[in-house]
Amino acid sequence: MNQIYISRLLALSFILFLFVSCKKSEDNQERFSNGLSIIVHEGHVAISGYRSLGREPGTFYWLDGVKTSQTKFDQHLPKGTLYRKAIDDQGKINYEYKNQIGGNDSYQLDQGSYLLDTVMYYYQNSVRLKMESDSVGVLRTIGIYKDKPIFAGMFGKVSKVSGSGSLAISKPFFWDGVSEPLALPLPNKGIFKEVTAIFQSNENTVYVGGNCGFPVYWKNQELVILDDRYGEVLQITQSKNDIYAVGLINKYQSNSTRHTACYWKNGTLYELEDNAQASGIYIDGEDVYVTGSTGDVPVNYKPCYWKNGVRVDLPI
Repeated sequence: MNQIYISRLLALSFILFLFVSCKKSEDNQERFSNGLSIIVHEGHVAISGYRSLGREPGTFYWLDGVKTSQTKFDQHLPKGTLYRKAIDDQGKINYEYKNQIGGNDSYQLDQGSYLLDTVMYYYQNSVRLKMESDSVGVLRTIGIYKDKPIFAGMFGKVSKVSGSGSLAISKPFFWDGVSEPLALPLPNKGIFKEVTAIFQSNENTVYVGGNCGFPVYWKNQELVILDDRYGEVLQITQSKNDIYAVGLINKYQSNSTRHTACYWKNGTLYELEDNAQASGIYIDGEDVYVTGSTGDVPVNYKPCYWKNGVRVDLPI
């Protein structure tokens, strides 16, 4: 009997050891998060973003500062709302759109599409749609105008080595989904890195945000340089006659650490907080809402939003 008791005790001790070890392993996994899109509707603040647990990113939703489901999140959005989601496990950039009849359309941009062929394409509700053009490049960001998608991307040249390929980007472009893509001019200084946002305000005016080693946007084909320091524009919107661009600058010329979250109103800079970054913006009357995260490096990012410059931290 004593041998059986001892065997059971050893087995129980081993199970307890495994439980504690797994719990410690889970607790030691990296947890970082960031707000991506923010929408204010009927007094409610809805935010989509991502959380990474270890190396597994996923989309998170917050409503009035509390974690919620995508279903409840969508219920508090007005029709005609586009928001960003986490990059999926296949590396696709994800957007969700609540259309004018209240249904949802999903859009995905394949960051590696140029590795498969030289035809640019995107996914709408999981259906792959090709650009009818001989242009070589990649689609990088999407907007919606009158329930139809519009795109910005980068032209480039594919170089293949040992059966795989890479894209050397050259110029940014805007594409209305129908016509030939329209190339955008580059500044005389800096190095063009990527386009990051697109917004169409009316039939004749399109804004494209980008990173040329410093934050820029294009109004149609007119280039606007927002700052000489390193920075990025991650969303553009309009309220009345005012144009807002949100993103970050870096006072130390670093592209990865110690950013300053900020936005620009008609080109005038408004800093929100150091060691932070901003990703989404929404204007509700006279109130300016911005979402993003605090943290000096990506592994330390914690989600938040600012209302008129006052920060509200979000749970993860």
